[in-house]
Formats: sequence, C-alpha cells, structure tokens
Amino acid sequence: MNPYRSDRPRQTLRRRLLVFLLAPLMALLAISLAADYHIAFDPANEAYDHALADDAVALTGRVHVQGAAVTVDLPPAAEAVLRSNGSDLEFLAVRGPDGRLLAGDADLRPGAETSAPRPVLSNAILRGKPVRKASYRLETLGGPVTVIVAETTRERQRTGSKILVAMVVPNVLLILAALILVYIGVRSGVAPLAQLSEEIGRRSPHDLSPLPKGDIPGEIEPLVNAMAALIDDLRAAALAQQSFLANAAHQLKTPLAALQTQLELTAAELPREYRRRVVNLRDATQRLGHLVHQLLALARSGPEADIAHERRPVDLAHLLQENASVWYDRALARDIDLGFEAEAAGVDGAEWLLRELLANLIDNALQYTPPGGRVTARSGTGEDGRPFIEVEDNGPGIPETEHPRIFERFYRAAGSPGAGTGLGLAIVKEVADRHDATIDLADADPGGGARIRVSFLPRR
Repeated sequence: MNPYRSDRPRQTLRRRLLVFLLAPLMALLAISLAADYHIAFDPANEAYDHALADDAVALTGRVHVQGAAVTVDLPPAAEAVLRSNGSDLEFLAVRGPDGRLLAGDADLRPGAETSAPRPVLSNAILRGKPVRKASYRLETLGGPVTVIVAETTRERQRTGSKILVAMVVPNVLLILAALILVYIGVRSGVAPLAQLSEEIGRRSPHDLSPLPKGDIPGEIEPLVNAMAALIDDLRAAALAQQSFLANAAHQLKTPLAALQTQLELTAAELPREYRRRVVNLRDATQRLGHLVHQLLALARSGPEADIAHERRPVDLAHLLQENASVWYDRALARDIDLGFEAEAAGVDGAEWLLRELLANLIDNALQYTPPGGRVTARSGTGEDGRPFIEVEDNGPGIPETEHPRIFERFYRAAGSPGAGTGLGLAIVKEVADRHDATIDLADADPGGGARIRVSFLPRR
C-alpha cells in the first residue's frame, strides 16, 4: 500500500507532546532557579551584612568623649585593619554631632535613617562603584556621632555567580533527565500507533482482512474501530462484486454456448451454399464468448476485487495436469505439439485465478505458434527457490521493442495473427500482481519463440 503523502510536513504526536511539555518544564526551571538562588544567596548576603555591621560597631569603640569634645582614636594600623577586605574596597567615616568629618573618607555619607539602635544597611554608589554601607548613630554626652562603613560588592557578586552556577548545572541536568524520561515514556506510549501504522503500510492494496488491534491506547480505539468498519464495508462490497461477476459470467456463458450449439446444428442441416454464413456466425459467437469470458476474468482479477479469503495452497503441477485435456483438441486441430512438464511446486493463491493465468498463457502460445510448431507448459521450482509456471513456444517470438507493451489491455502487436482480443497477457499480468508474482519474458532459443515464466513467492 502506498503511504499517504501530505502536501506539507505535519508534526508527529510525539513531537507535539514534547513541545507541549517543554514550555512548563522551562518555566519550572526558571522558577526553581530563582527560588534556589534566593534560598542560597540570602544567607551569604546576610553574612556579609553582619560582618559590615560588626565593622561599624567596632569603629564606634574608637570614639572618645571628653566633656563636650568628641575625638576619634584611629591610628593608621587600626585603619588599615578596618579597610582590609580581600578583593573589595572598604571605606569608613566618623562624623561628629554637627556633621563634621572626624576621621575617614569625606565623600562617604550616612544613609537616610541612622537613628536605629543597630547599624542601618543600605546600597549606594561611591566613586562610580556600587557599595553596601552600614550607618550607625552613637549617642554621646557631646551629641550624636555617626559611624559609616562601606564596601564594594564585587565579592558578593562573585559569590552570587558561584551560587547561580552551582544551581543552574544540577537544575538543567534535572530538566534534561526529565525530558529524556518523558521522551522515553512518550515513545513507549505511541509505540502501538507506530506498529499499527507499519502494519497498515505493509498491507497490499487488496488485503481487506481485519486490522490487528493489539495493545492500542483507548483514545485510538474509536479510530481503529471506524477503520475496521470501513474495511468490513469494502470487503462486503468486494464480495458482492465478485458474486455479481460470477453470476454474470454464468448467465452470459450459458446462452452463448447454447447459441453456438444451435448454430453448429443449423450449419450441419443447411445446404452448402447457405452453410458458410452460419459458420461465420458460429465463429463470431465463439469469439464473443471468448471475449466475454476474458472481460469477466479481467474484472474479477482486478485490484478492486478481494481474493484474500480465496487464498489456499495450490499445487501447480496438479493445476497443469488437470487442465491439459482442455487444450489438446485445439492443439491437434492446429497441428501443434502441446506438451506438459509438471513438477510439484506449491503456492498460496486463488486456484481459479491461477487457472485463468495458465489458460491465457497457453491460449496466447497456441495463437502465435504456426502449424507444426511446439508449445510446452511447465511447472516447478527455479534456482532461486521460487515456484513457477512457464509456457514456451517456437513461434515467431516477441520483438524486444514490444516487451514493455504486450501486457497492456487490448494491445496487439502489428502483424499479430488471428482475431485475438489483446486481453490474454493483460489477465496474466493482473493475476501475477494479485499474487505478488513476477513475470520474466525471454526468447525460447536463438532460433526464435518466446518463453514466459511467472515466478511466485514460496509458501509460508
């Protein structure tokens, strides 16, 4: 069966499911990363803030009040200790009650709210760099003193990047593992559909046997049931067509045979001068009967007819022997040596169609073989192990230029003898196709003649 070809590529069910699941998985990844990042980074950030606040509180220990005077005891060594913080830059400032700078960096200002009992943390920009600062207001006898300690955020950002990388890698691996598991699950889930598709694709166009349901998903069962119902309707229509053709063949052949008999009797009783016309009528009736038989045989062997239920083991040797006597009288009338070389060979097929194939091969050979010639019908198994039926004659042969066309319906090569219909080899081709057989056409011998071999598939 030729697979259906769409005008444009269509998404598979597997791909649709994966795409549908990919979006929520990506959203889940983003939410998970954000949540995990905050869960991991917030304690680290709090640790940095706590250390910064401790520095601010420690700096207040350097503030001394003598009466109304406020001084800061901050020797260079102590200031260096406060400013040392690895890769980050640290800033500090101590401002008196009137806002005057007592020690530290003049451009470092306190935050908006510094009256809390503990250091107030805030973000700011200092000297073009983002900083985190802690502002602490110390109440003294000489008035409020404000202590500010700040540091750049480079180390915090580096720590955040490390945390983010540590979160991204396992989360991405987790999502990839989930996608792989989903893909395996989806592939396993749609496997029955793929098997059903392959089963339908492998079918012959003439195979109307029921579809195998197997382990199909429940969602697909209505579709399979609808297809099964359609196949049942097609099978019923094919059987009705076969029944009609069989009845038509019988109803047409019977009156034609009776008419031919009556014409033969009439020709025998008429005077010689009138006999010729009746004989012509008899011969025309005989040709009409032959044409009707071939047309019905062609219709019954066509691709629209279902023969799956008619297949059974057939012995080709028995088929030759059974039909030999039918052709002896015609061969003797034309002075043709008709021989049969029957070797046992079994095939699975419709016996009546194989009989039609053999009859048309022999009829074609007898028609083209001149008087005194030879026709041989054979059966057996070839060197390739395939059963065959073969008919060989020593007639004029078939020109190689005619080989592509001789199996066409109603085609007769120029100069063909007799009054054939051009349907014999067309029927052979139809029957061979219905049995998945191949036809080989060759010269019988260097001196002429033709050999047509039909090779079948071995029996299973």
